[in-house]
Amino acid sequence: MKASTVERREVSVRGIVQGVGFRPFVYALALRHGLTGLVRNDAEGVRIEAEGAPEELERFVRALGEDAPPLAVVESVGWQPLAALGDLEFRIEESREGDRRRALVSPDVATCDDCLAELLDPSDRRHRYPFTNCTNCGPRFTITRSVPYDRATTTMSGFEMCPGCQREYDDPADRRFHAQPNACPVCGPRVRLLDRFGHELRVKPGDPISRAAQILRGRAVVAIKGLGGYHLACDPFDAAAVRTLRGRKVRQDKPFALMARDLAQVRGLCRVTPEEEALLASAARPIVLLERREDDGVAEEVAPRQKTLGVMLTYTPLHHLLLRDAGIPLVMTSGNNSDEPIAYRDEEAFEQLCDIADYFLVHDRPIHVRCDDSVFRLAGGRPYPLRRSRGYAPAPLRMAEAFARHTLACGGELKNTFCLAKDRHAFPSHHIGDLENYETLRSFREGVEHYCRLFDVHPELVAYDLHPEYLSTKYARELEEGGLQAVGIQHHHAHIASCLADNERPAAERVIGVALDGTGYGTDGAV
Repeated sequence: MKASTVERREVSVRGIVQGVGFRPFVYALALRHGLTGLVRNDAEGVRIEAEGAPEELERFVRALGEDAPPLAVVESVGWQPLAALGDLEFRIEESREGDRRRALVSPDVATCDDCLAELLDPSDRRHRYPFTNCTNCGPRFTITRSVPYDRATTTMSGFEMCPGCQREYDDPADRRFHAQPNACPVCGPRVRLLDRFGHELRVKPGDPISRAAQILRGRAVVAIKGLGGYHLACDPFDAAAVRTLRGRKVRQDKPFALMARDLAQVRGLCRVTPEEEALLASAARPIVLLERREDDGVAEEVAPRQKTLGVMLTYTPLHHLLLRDAGIPLVMTSGNNSDEPIAYRDEEAFEQLCDIADYFLVHDRPIHVRCDDSVFRLAGGRPYPLRRSRGYAPAPLRMAEAFARHTLACGGELKNTFCLAKDRHAFPSHHIGDLENYETLRSFREGVEHYCRLFDVHPELVAYDLHPEYLSTKYARELEEGGLQAVGIQHHHAHIASCLADNERPAAERVIGVALDGTGYGTDGAV
């Protein structure tokens, strides 16, 4: 190729492009178009330097947005010319942090079909390994400490890859090429089964999960460390087991969620539409409220006086193994005492749950961010979030227009979520909970700090509910005393504003809004 026919471009890709197999995709795409150069993660997304024939560069840049991996969300692709260097190969380089952080972090993703097949294949080296993952699935947000997204910035940093995993990680043809949580039974996290006093049960290697499944069929309550925290599980068909869990958790009537192995199990419990099945089986795997069957066999105590059941499908390899070994759906409710946040640190989990759970199925991969299961229901064939958390957070909402200043919205007192905003992105947090509990308030404060670091948001404006006794309001007032401009927002006005944002309407648009959700502190100082 003559030098005059060669161009080099620096290409910047923004969006959810880290932790979703984007660099391996770029590598393969560059080879396909005969390009040389490099690709790396940086603090703003993915940076590429590509060199080759101009027409191939055009096709390459176009394909970055059009043919991106399924988990990627490409918001923008921009490029500028560079001087040709005469590179002989295309390579993946180490990430660079940089001063500005604009990279978006992927939500956690349910186990993909390829990993599930390996998990269940007796001849595969990852047979029954409960932390199997690849670039298309596995933990993301809950293990991410900072960006750029690399193993060193996740809670997998303490697990050095064995030669087998390292070969996969280095092989451009492997789907684990640069999969940061990559692990196997030789080098990765391990599962243990403990009693409520912290003593490990003596079981055969690789058997803690099947033993836990056996225990669950015997009326016991088991605390299970999952992706974003602990669950409490029991047999949903055993009224005595459910009553035990409800009594110990001091949860009088609030329904428990169920986890099912597959859609066939769900159909045995509920009437399910095709749209509901699609939502259940999506990569986010939320809890979906479904119409229950009269003959579902589920104990009345699971969802007292309810015509619906909240059901989710298995979303981690550990859950897949547990539900298959149990042979039945399981109650899978948040691992906490009533009104407390979900437990996610091992020491705190034992302290909080030892009077509730008989046994603990634990592992040694740290969880960095607690994250409850998301909850959805369908209306008119469309999904509506009742709780947007695991599988969705921290993906941002793209706004119709840019924010003039970095903004923190503190949310309400009950079922709290906060939101950060900058440029054209709004970052709703994962579910925080009721702030009247001290641990939840601490989680709120830690969450705000983590999101600010993760997305490089430096609030200049803080918004809060007008109710002066809300702890979120008091937090905003603290920031105001520290020099931030603060603005109070009436509760129902906030609902209308959120509807405008959901429908990508300009903030200045005049509308008539109707909010029918009860009381709120008014502009006149009355509730």
